Amino acid sequence: MKSSLFLLFFVFIIQNQISAQNTGENKFGSWYEITSSNRISAKLSLSGSFTNWDYELPVNNEHLLLGIVGLNYHFNKKVAVGIGYAFGDIDSTFEINDIPHTIENRIIEQLAISHKLNTIGFSHRFRLEQRFLEYPSDNLLKHRIRYRFKVKIPLSNTLFISTYDEIHFHLNEFEFQQNRAYLGLGFNLNENINFDLGYARHSFKTKSFNRLSLQLNLKYDFSKKKDKVN
Repeated sequence: MKSSLFLLFFVFIIQNQISAQNTGENKFGSWYEITSSNRISAKLSLSGSFTNWDYELPVNNEHLLLGIVGLNYHFNKKVAVGIGYAFGDIDSTFEINDIPHTIENRIIEQLAISHKLNTIGFSHRFRLEQRFLEYPSDNLLKHRIRYRFKVKIPLSNTLFISTYDEIHFHLNEFEFQQNRAYLGLGFNLNENINFDLGYARHSFKTKSFNRLSLQLNLKYDFSKKKDKVN
């Protein structure tokens, strides 16, 4: 009886390993991102980001390339709304052999709210997205809503802890689409540049990926420079 149970357990482990190899779940991948926020007036800012996911470290078997540009209106220091455009190339050939890339054009609307408790910073980001997806056999429009809750804990003037969780839902038929959880350590190079290095867990309905996340954040206020010139 014990030997039969052991055999069933062994077969179960092997099947899971085979399944993981087919989806890339047994690989430790990478998540690289560059973000930019540029204040151009007292109320307006331009934002942008470039994201690269890979199934394997350091940059191997590409999963996603995504670029975003946006315009934001700031009601005050705590509340801002924005609209943006994104272009993405989704490559799933690592999971499914010989499947063509999926091309995405995306329109984004968002609301961002931030506040502090003593020195700890909290932020909330709500996004609506209209995703125009060019699949190998069809073109579809998918609507999505997502919410991100982020916490930033300063350890010193230079170091900080950063963590967030972001959940996504489809709206065509309301259902869970994915979740992104992150925990990492950040470093302030100066008032305009900081780095984030940590672990990201990227979960879909039927699979999850473990990834090393490295993020470079750029933040500039060109409106102050204009005021000095004037």
